[in-house]
Amino acid sequence: MHSLPNLALLQSIIDHLPSAVTMFDAEQRMVACNRQLRQLLDFPDELFEPTLPTLYDLALFNARRGEYGPGEPQQQARELCERAGTRQPHVFERQRPDGTVIEVRGTPLPTGEFVSIYTDITDRKRAEQEARRLAVYLDAVINALPQGVTVIDENLVIRLWNRSFEQLLGLPPGLMKPGVTFEEVTRNNAERGEYGEVDIETKVRESAELARRFLPHRLIRQRPDGTTLEIQGSALSVDGRISGFVTTYTDITQLRETQNALERLNAELDQRVTERTRELQNLNRDLESFTYSVSHDLRTPLRSIQGFASILGETEADRLTGQGRESLERIRNNAGKMGGLINDLLAMAQQSRVELNIRPVNVSELARSVASDLQRTDSSRQADWRIQDDIWVHADPALMLILMENLLGNAWKYTGRCEQAVIEVMRADGPDISSDVVVRDNGAGFDMKYAEQLFQPFKRLHQPDEFEGTGIGLAIVQRIVLRHGGHIAGEGEVGKGAAFRFRLPRAVLAPHVL
Repeated sequence: MHSLPNLALLQSIIDHLPSAVTMFDAEQRMVACNRQLRQLLDFPDELFEPTLPTLYDLALFNARRGEYGPGEPQQQARELCERAGTRQPHVFERQRPDGTVIEVRGTPLPTGEFVSIYTDITDRKRAEQEARRLAVYLDAVINALPQGVTVIDENLVIRLWNRSFEQLLGLPPGLMKPGVTFEEVTRNNAERGEYGEVDIETKVRESAELARRFLPHRLIRQRPDGTTLEIQGSALSVDGRISGFVTTYTDITQLRETQNALERLNAELDQRVTERTRELQNLNRDLESFTYSVSHDLRTPLRSIQGFASILGETEADRLTGQGRESLERIRNNAGKMGGLINDLLAMAQQSRVELNIRPVNVSELARSVASDLQRTDSSRQADWRIQDDIWVHADPALMLILMENLLGNAWKYTGRCEQAVIEVMRADGPDISSDVVVRDNGAGFDMKYAEQLFQPFKRLHQPDEFEGTGIGLAIVQRIVLRHGGHIAGEGEVGKGAAFRFRLPRAVLAPHVL
């Protein structure tokens, strides 16, 4: 018989335990239990009053409410009591109908009693299930990777690997198994000649010593079968402590072949560029020789033609018929046109040879200077010059002067028949941070279907008897813009004028912004 103070002490102790506890005597009568039992197994208080229930009473109550699944409740209760009567230690898990998972541990005491502990392990079981599910996902993911993957612990035991690792390294079946070490795989590789002619054990020892340093690395290794692998490794840190190594193996055979092909192609292209450059240099020398011929060999006879035509007109004018004097005048006019054409050709050739001197250029000042010169050529004409202030670009000043002379010269020429000529030079916003410079007039204009011919040498969109010129000016303008890395375009309408918009890199609004 137990004394009351001992039972009170026992009850106080077990009531403070986190798990449910029961104690039955040898006749399967309950001696003690704690509050957690009623809460965990959802027993009503009436079941424990006025006296504690027997094991059969508890089992029958559970059986009747379906705790043990389908079956006859009395039979289920008797079978449970029979198993308990063997008084064998046991540990098992039981899932209740509400999903709660209980771990039951039973232990017989030397005095004849039997103690059972009931612990709610629902959260643990869920965590284990989630861990298993994640392990399945991880296994599926790493085995779906085309790259080989290994995870090695601090003792150089390979804890994780995928099929791609085995396939890429051509490892024999059965080598990769739980507990396999880095040294074993290295030894197998050395025996198969993966590292060339080496002393096998020396290679294994040196590789292991290097691996234990856990240093990040990247290397390229070509296998005997020609496969090229890129191997990258990085230390695995857990809670701030290096606990192993993660290594990836990528087949870059095709990439290396592509790179080699590109290198060969680049070498061929470099050779072609060199040859083409040499050809262009030879061509430029030929063009320079041609330019020299034009400036010297053609100008001399042309000056002779002009000179003799002038002498003939002065000394023989009285003897010439009206038709003869008209023919002589045509000779002189055409010789003058030819001289102008030669000058334009020389000017166009010189644009490609001059070295650029890039600096801030005030387009507004250049435009006003050119406008003033044009006004002086024909004082009888008046034009409304609308030149915006502070139009700045980065350009070669000399070439920009030639550009404005040609653009404004065209505007002056093609507004010659206007009652009130208007010529504008302005800045307009471009599609990027640069600004466009626009030269616009209200003169003869042109048909936009011929716009693609605007900048072609000798292409003229008007008849010679309408407006004089050689058709070189806009070609020179375009070459200047292109030499600066810029862009130019023209737009117009017959009888309503034309506009030419050009953009140079780093166009700015004012010099202090540079």
